[in-house]
Amino acid sequence: MSQSMETPSTNHTSEQPTLPRHLQLGLSDEQVIAALCGMQRAREVDDRLWVLSRQGKAHFVITSAGHEAIQFGCGWAIRVGHDYVVPYYRDMALALALGQTSLDLLLHAMGKPTDPASGGRQMFGHFSSRKLRLVSGSSSVGSHIVHAVGLALAFRITGETDIASITFFGEGATSEGAWHEGISIAGVHQLPVVFVCENNSYAISVPLKKEVPVPDVATKAAGYGMPGVIVDGTDIFAVYETVRAAMKRARSGGGPTLVECKTHRLRPHSNSDDHTKYRPADEIAAMQEHDPIQRLLAYVVEHNLMTQEEWDAARQSIRQEVNEATTTADRVPDPPLESLFAHLYGTEEHDA
Repeated sequence: MSQSMETPSTNHTSEQPTLPRHLQLGLSDEQVIAALCGMQRAREVDDRLWVLSRQGKAHFVITSAGHEAIQFGCGWAIRVGHDYVVPYYRDMALALALGQTSLDLLLHAMGKPTDPASGGRQMFGHFSSRKLRLVSGSSSVGSHIVHAVGLALAFRITGETDIASITFFGEGATSEGAWHEGISIAGVHQLPVVFVCENNSYAISVPLKKEVPVPDVATKAAGYGMPGVIVDGTDIFAVYETVRAAMKRARSGGGPTLVECKTHRLRPHSNSDDHTKYRPADEIAAMQEHDPIQRLLAYVVEHNLMTQEEWDAARQSIRQEVNEATTTADRVPDPPLESLFAHLYGTEEHDA
């Protein structure tokens, strides 16, 4: 072959463009847009619950502001209605990611008898759905870890395969005895369960350095016979990639994984808390720069999945949805006094 017919030098070959991260992970444009809208829906419900608490219509409020990327990223990795999910009180966005609605959450927060989680019987944060296999936990911090491990042990006993349980908690829960008991059993028996620590650096008002003796919760995993992984909890794609691998490992018989998602709590612990008493003003201001919704929005706009104008319209539609859900929930009559003991002693028609 003559010199003129040879393949051109690689110095002149143009590089193939790199696929956007969501396509690399097998996610569609529509899934990313739906997640962004879902995260915004969680934030709108979050905002509304704080208003309702000040009006005396919602007794106790703990919300997910700052944790949305963790919860929606994990939502992508969960086979909804197949895997079992044991959340903790800050997993409001997770409930939405799995299929609950704004109205479901508002009925729950306002203690209405049509609350799908408990019929208005539980304090806010006890998310529950048989259809979604969303398991309500106890109010005692960390105790629900044992429930998730128990589910995983039940899969082993009954011979179920290709299934896993996943549970969520804050870094403060890792100091609780039940957490140690649960994760120890999971490690001993190599059970199909994934532990997700949503580390926002504060156990209510106690900072991480006074609650956890190591900088990274994930390092604790080595003591329980499982891998520990640290991920940026404001990056929905990093969360999904990590938790998807952990869930696949659990379902295939590879054993448990501890995933630590580092994020920021953008609001006080609850509506009963004032975080200005223990968080410096500059820290509170700086947290807004780590808003996971704004991070995903920037990605969506950069990759032309949605224009700013389309996003503004979507936000307005979501806000209207939450307004309507608030009105609907508020109009539902409160439970009658005679139903006070229903579901407690098995003597009411409601228990039939």
